[in-house]
Amino acid sequence: MMLVADIGGTKIAVARAGDDGELCSDVVSVPTPASRGAAAVVAATVTALQQVRAPDDTAFGIATAGVVDTATGTVLGATSSIAGWAGTPLAAQVGQALGLPGWVVGDGNAFGTALAAEHGARSLVALVAGTGIGGSLVVDGVPLTGAHHAGGHFGHVVAAEAHGLPCPCGATGHLEAVASGHGILAWYRANGGDPGVVSAHELSRRPDDAAAVAALTTAGAALGAAAASLANALDPEIVAVCGSVTRAGAVWETALRGAYADTLMPASAGTPVVIADAGPRTALRGAALHALGRMAP
Repeated sequence: MMLVADIGGTKIAVARAGDDGELCSDVVSVPTPASRGAAAVVAATVTALQQVRAPDDTAFGIATAGVVDTATGTVLGATSSIAGWAGTPLAAQVGQALGLPGWVVGDGNAFGTALAAEHGARSLVALVAGTGIGGSLVVDGVPLTGAHHAGGHFGHVVAAEAHGLPCPCGATGHLEAVASGHGILAWYRANGGDPGVVSAHELSRRPDDAAAVAALTTAGAALGAAAASLANALDPEIVAVCGSVTRAGAVWETALRGAYADTLMPASAGTPVVIADAGPRTALRGAALHALGRMAP
């Protein structure tokens, strides 16, 4: 048995998982004290894990936002969603507080690992579209993290629809700038949208708002083309799209599926794209599977 956590910019979810990676307790969520810095976030994570801890828990697994060195469990890079998160030796600090060994993985790779297991796929590309866009390439149950631990950050591939638009990473023209929740809302406002709209989720409830329809169509098309481009280049068994943006409605999904089909090359035409209903439980399961894969037999 083990403890698992998913650390995001707004909430921390924790639970317990069995030796098969399946969750065996309710998920408990607490707010992330993101503005108070890394020490406060680590302390909140430890406190939440202690609340669900049982005597037979022997390890922990954590999924977190940011670029993670999975060998050391250190957060190498992160956006401003959690103040001072980059450089946090997360595995070491949580392990010292709990007195348990543990492993840390980026949340995009946690999602990919769990979705590959769920779909029984030996190879899978995941695109996680929420406030930002992350993702994962999983082969034989293991996410490919790359030479600089940044593998799977598919939000930073170039998208034609994002030409000239600023990305939170500091570059321009990246997919995240137009197809993430933040990017959709920014595009909507920049193209004559109602300034009173404060969330991209509101746009799906405005069918008579031409700017809202255009924003969702643009975002869906950009994400669909990027998904197909990755399928063309990497040839996975399946492409999975998940995250809060997938609740954007029929206009968004129609645009995504259309662009996906139009962009696939003939050899990849049979690669399915699924809209996955994935949330905190998925990330927690991915954290558990990641840890189990690294524990001594």
